Amino acid sequence: MTRLSKDQPSLPDILASLPDSPGVYLHKDAQGEVLYVGKAKNLRSRVRSYFQPSSSHTTRIAAMVRQVADIQILTTRTETEALILEASLIKRHQPRYNVELKDDKSYPFFKLTVNERFPRLTLTREEREEEAEYFGPYTNVKAARETLRMLHTFFPLRTSRMTLDGTKTYRPCLNKQLGRCLAPCTGQVQPADYRKLIDKVRMFFLGKDKELVKTLQTDMEALAEQQRFEEAAVARDALRAVETTLQRQQVVDPARDSDQDVFALHRVSHYAMVAVLFIRHGRLIGHDAFFLSNTEDTEDGELLQRVMTRLYTSPTAQPPREVVLGAALPEQEALAEHMERVRGGAIRFTQAQRGEKRNLLDLAGQNARTALEQRLARVADDEHVVEDARRRLHLRRLPRRVEAFDISNIQGRHTVASLVAWRDNQPDKAHYRKFRIQTVSGPDDFAAMEEVLTRRYQRVLAEGGALPDLILIDGGKGQVNMAAQVLERLGISPTQVDLLGLAKGRTEHRRGGGPKDKFEYVVKPHVKTELRLPANSSTLHFLQRIRDESHRFAVTYHRTLRKRSQLRSGLEDLPGVGPSRVKKLLTRFGSLKRVAEASLEDLLAVPGLPQAAAHTIFQALNNKPQPPNTKNLASEDIPGEEDISSEIETGDDAHT
Repeated sequence: MTRLSKDQPSLPDILASLPDSPGVYLHKDAQGEVLYVGKAKNLRSRVRSYFQPSSSHTTRIAAMVRQVADIQILTTRTETEALILEASLIKRHQPRYNVELKDDKSYPFFKLTVNERFPRLTLTREEREEEAEYFGPYTNVKAARETLRMLHTFFPLRTSRMTLDGTKTYRPCLNKQLGRCLAPCTGQVQPADYRKLIDKVRMFFLGKDKELVKTLQTDMEALAEQQRFEEAAVARDALRAVETTLQRQQVVDPARDSDQDVFALHRVSHYAMVAVLFIRHGRLIGHDAFFLSNTEDTEDGELLQRVMTRLYTSPTAQPPREVVLGAALPEQEALAEHMERVRGGAIRFTQAQRGEKRNLLDLAGQNARTALEQRLARVADDEHVVEDARRRLHLRRLPRRVEAFDISNIQGRHTVASLVAWRDNQPDKAHYRKFRIQTVSGPDDFAAMEEVLTRRYQRVLAEGGALPDLILIDGGKGQVNMAAQVLERLGISPTQVDLLGLAKGRTEHRRGGGPKDKFEYVVKPHVKTELRLPANSSTLHFLQRIRDESHRFAVTYHRTLRKRSQLRSGLEDLPGVGPSRVKKLLTRFGSLKRVAEASLEDLLAVPGLPQAAAHTIFQALNNKPQPPNTKNLASEDIPGEEDISSEIETGDDAHT
């Protein structure tokens, strides 16, 4: 990719130097804010068309063109690359004049690690690996977790991440005693026997219901004939659990060969809803809907393509064999090329007119209509709340985008800050941020808040990002005045961002010596008078929701760091163990308890741990006297302990 220089002296010069190649263009205003992102087969002709006197633009696009002061160009090798890049840039910048896709979602998939000698089954949102098998997507995460729990209960696959290549053996864990794992780590399980379990799990996901039920029935009867009644009872329970789970999934194709995504659109005014049905192996395994606004001058096919591009360019995308649509896509060939490359096979686009596919399209259309009606009712409520907040709080700007901050620590230890983003009265979790406070020692919430505000908005200004309409601080006059000073020092004026604090207070004793009344009040920078809102005020609830979410997010992060610190300190008390070896031990075993239970052979197998250190650690854990933090660890549960081997930090960057 190439990019035009930012030093172009004027807009006419930029237009004159546009290349005749595919790519993406970004229209920007005089302040550098991205107004619109688009793609083109030929950048020169497409971008210049916006500024031709004879061009007939809609009201929205005409308003955008009047504000354009700069154009950034990113050229690509193909139209397919331009399609993917456009989706990425729209998601990053959320331009004001693009069709706005509100719902940014990713779905979990079941992952079967068939590349391993003893495969594992997990639920994941990670980027796909070519060596593994994936089943999904599953839009109902709760139901997917219940399915995973059922499969692990009745199909005893291993859950550990240890490498089992047959060269080493290990002691079995508690799952073996509970009958939930065959314990291939002991070296007593043959891969062929283990593969029989994998085949049954694969039957379940591939929709081979009759074959799976017949296999489980045969296993149950064979165990009963051998008078292995406890094992037969487990097989019976597995059979019932599988049948119950399968009954929840609607059968749409008895032939079991359907592998489709069905997209339908419903529009009202300048809003639209795109509904999608996910059908795999003849079963409807999930459905979802995507809300779009600013759609008044956009064709149906382009709206469908906007959703499909977002859906199929995610790292976990798994396109189906067939896509059923109600309208043709404007860049169908480019999108199909990308989807086929991801899927590794051909994909068919079908505009259904009759038959079963038409029925599925009608079903998706009904879902889209119902979802849009419900969403518009909520949009009306959200608009009312935001407008009411501006009026009651006397704000300069409509608080559509809010960023709220909170500090969490215990006696000044593990001080962290949270940033919670709110958009149109709804959480915007894609823009949540966590910070570790780096320059403050001790319990100084004022200094911690000053650091996090400075770091946050220095970065926003440096990257040319958009400022929020409102900044909400969890605190009173002192914190808010300090925050105002930070913004002033950074050159952010009160006309650009409104600033509020939400603080808790208590009134004096009631007459007769009753308890004090609790209340919350709003403060503004450099204003002595506090603002008390009625307890049932929608504006107060609006601020409380945001503040409570920022508090929850900060406390959760603080607890995570505290647990990690306790875990590390317990390990570092062992002789010969420093931060580097702590990381190696946690990567291998996942928790302090598992380290304490490890055999000498287990410790010797830790990559990068010298034999002498392994012997020293083993002796310290199994001989008396033991270090204080490791005493009796093999026989006691550690309060609050969890497996964090997948979360071990490898860098010092506190901003995520």
